[in-house]
Order: sequence, then structure tokens, then C-alpha cells
Amino acid sequence: MRWHASRTMKLLTAFKRHLFMSLGNAMPTYGPFNRMRPALYRRAGITIGENVTIIGPLSVELSLNEETLRGISIGDRAYLNADTRLACRNSKISIGADVQIGPRVSFETATHDVVFAPNVGRGLDHHEIRVEDKVWIGAGATILPGVTIHEAAVVAAGAVVTKNVPAYTLVGGVPARKIKDIVRA
Repeated sequence: MRWHASRTMKLLTAFKRHLFMSLGNAMPTYGPFNRMRPALYRRAGITIGENVTIIGPLSVELSLNEETLRGISIGDRAYLNADTRLACRNSKISIGADVQIGPRVSFETATHDVVFAPNVGRGLDHHEIRVEDKVWIGAGATILPGVTIHEAAVVAAGAVVTKNVPAYTLVGGVPARKIKDIVRA
């Protein structure tokens, strides 16, 4: 009987996660809804700071399991534009305070080996992504596994970030390369 109750609770908890993520993603993408959406995502299990704006929908890779959602943290006053993708099963994505993320930005924490091995395939590695405070990421950028984007850096639209980005640096291109230093205010 205890096994049945435990399984029922797990199913109800999973349903709750899916319900709150679905409600957040179904809301209109204007005005007060963009401020209400983070509260629903918090209820699903994502750690979200104060005064965060998420335009939505927010795409969380494949699995809405508890570990995946708890692996996502978004700092105070962050702004996530439409169609942000957070792929972090078996890893973590941390987004700092005062971060601005353009539309269709993708965070990918998983990668495959290049060499195909019999009975193994290409394997799968997971590495955390960290975005420090005051970073701006332009539309359509892709952030790959193991990357840290340091404080106040800027990632140009469409860039593919494969390596760490130093603080106060503008990067762009495929793969992303340093374009210039940013003068501190």
C-alpha cells in the first residue's frame, strides 16, 4: 500500500510541474502576464529571483523532472525574451542578476562525442552553463556546454559560444570570438 501511495504522489508532483509550466507557456506575451509567468515557473520548481520578466514560452529540454527544473536558476531582475530554450537534463544552468536574454536564445548543456563507438554510440556528456550578472545575450545566440559568460559581457545576435567569455567583452560570430573590450561605466 505504501508503494502505491508513494507512486501516486510522484505522479501528482509530476503533473503539477507540467501544469504550471504549461500554464506559464500558454499565457499571452504582453503586459502583466510577463511579470506573472515567473510565479508559475517557480511553482513548477525553477529557482527564480525577484522582479524577473519572462516573455515566454520558456522551453525546458525534454524532461520536466524535478532534477532538471531544480538545475535552473534565474537571478533578480533578469529578462528572458520569447522562446528561450534551457536544455539542462543532468546538469545546471545559472543565470545571474540583471541579465538580458534576447529571443530564441538556446542554452545547451549536453554534447556528444565525435567518434562513434560500437555498442556505445556517441556517448553523452553534460556540463554546466553559468551566466554571471549584467550579461546581455543577443537574439538567436547558442550557448554550448561548459561555458561561463562573465560579468557584463555581451554576446552578439546569432553567436555560437563555445568557450568562456571574459568580463566586459563583446563576442560574436560562429564560433564566437572577441570583437572588443567594453568600457566600464
